[in-house]
Amino acid sequence: MTTDVLNQYLMPMAYALLVLQALDLATTLYVLRKGTGAEGNPVARKLMDFFGPELGLALPKLAFAGAIWTFRASTPPVVFAGLCVLYLVIVGNNLRFVLRTKP
Repeated sequence: MTTDVLNQYLMPMAYALLVLQALDLATTLYVLRKGTGAEGNPVARKLMDFFGPELGLALPKLAFAGAIWTFRASTPPVVFAGLCVLYLVIVGNNLRFVLRTKP
């Protein structure tokens, strides 16, 4: 029964994950510009050093979004569910820094 429910929500979860990627990008850029936090992902930091903050953060997001869309039919729904939870936590953490006053 649980698998049937997850299969029913596969596409909404894929779309939600794409939206969460965009929210992660937007909130991270906002926090970086505001100066109330820093990028925690070392790979993204290296890309930001090389390409600048916008493109350095957008490239891995675009690659991940492409992978989500390309493999949406063959990815088990539980993977999308887990990634949605993970990115909800990430965006929630970013929002904490959005609301933080500059030290």
